[in-house]
Amino acid sequence: MTRSEHFLQLTRQNKKKIWKSFLASTNGYETRLGQYYKHVVNALHFLAVDDAYKLSLLLRTPFYDLEKLINSPIYKQFGIKKSKGGIREIASPDGQLKVIQRRLNYYLQAYYLCIKPAEVHGFVIHPKYLGEYCNIVANAQPHTRKKHVLNIDLQDFFPSITARQVRDLFTSTLFEFDYQVSTALSLLTTYNSKLPTGAPTSPVISNFICLPLDSELKAFAKENRLTFTRYADDLTFSSDNEITKDNLSDISNIIQQHGFRINEKKLRFKSSSRKQTVTGLVVNEKVNIDRKLLKKVRAMIHDLTTNGLEQAAKHHFGLTDSCDENIMGKFLQRIKGYINLIGQVRGLNDPMYLKFKYSIDETYYLPNR
Repeated sequence: MTRSEHFLQLTRQNKKKIWKSFLASTNGYETRLGQYYKHVVNALHFLAVDDAYKLSLLLRTPFYDLEKLINSPIYKQFGIKKSKGGIREIASPDGQLKVIQRRLNYYLQAYYLCIKPAEVHGFVIHPKYLGEYCNIVANAQPHTRKKHVLNIDLQDFFPSITARQVRDLFTSTLFEFDYQVSTALSLLTTYNSKLPTGAPTSPVISNFICLPLDSELKAFAKENRLTFTRYADDLTFSSDNEITKDNLSDISNIIQQHGFRINEKKLRFKSSSRKQTVTGLVVNEKVNIDRKLLKKVRAMIHDLTTNGLEQAAKHHFGLTDSCDENIMGKFLQRIKGYINLIGQVRGLNDPMYLKFKYSIDETYYLPNR
């Protein structure tokens, strides 16, 4: 019996008991639970929902308000430049809808943590207390010192997932919600009949949608002596044996059968004689930071300490007019993210990490992760 099947069996047998424990639970009760057990209980609370009234209680929102958000969702739509050209369309939920999606995300993440494949490292809460890490370092680690690495990017990842797929997910044996609850959840988490890039729930829902794909790719990799991992829309295969065109053709067919497409522009085969990267990290000998990123961070810090925050932010984002505090804050957060990534990959005692961290004036102090 799989973990998801076990969860569903527990839920079917104990729906009333689980729901009563949810209504009776308090903060004190939750803090007495072990960290992992708390996720298990939250997952069971979510799976115990069997009508719209209980869904509204779980989301701490009157059903009348849920109906209004279902019928008239409000999203902010805008585009952001991709690092390698093009525009990424963002649809971000506004106000109360974002609050509800965050609450849904909390329960969905708890359930996904309990059933997730070991090969998936993106969009997962970090179960550090279980000795597991779900990040780009953990995603890259299995592919170190391999003779051949294949990188695949899924095109238009979120928008390619339809509202109907999301509704069918919630009616499937994985959740077994009735049609009314499933439809409500689908309408609360999709926009213009697709999964929106910018909604808090889209990442974890995409992981649930990808469970059959992950399972089939895992079986294919095992059969063909390949190592497989997935981080969001980035799929990586590696091997000490040649990864053939037939392998790629079979992988492509599996991906298409599950409703996704390969972004041909980002398809890469790399042998160990060339630089091999996985989710932006070099994996030839060990997981390491790409020199291009180190050079970029060095230049950003030099610009910041030499010309000041506003000028550095303008240079970084290619702005000609004056920039506001939000842009400057975004620039500082980006430096923080880069420096923390360097520390995460190379260690907090690494000289390069320490040099970058302490080269910034106290005015721009960046605390530890």
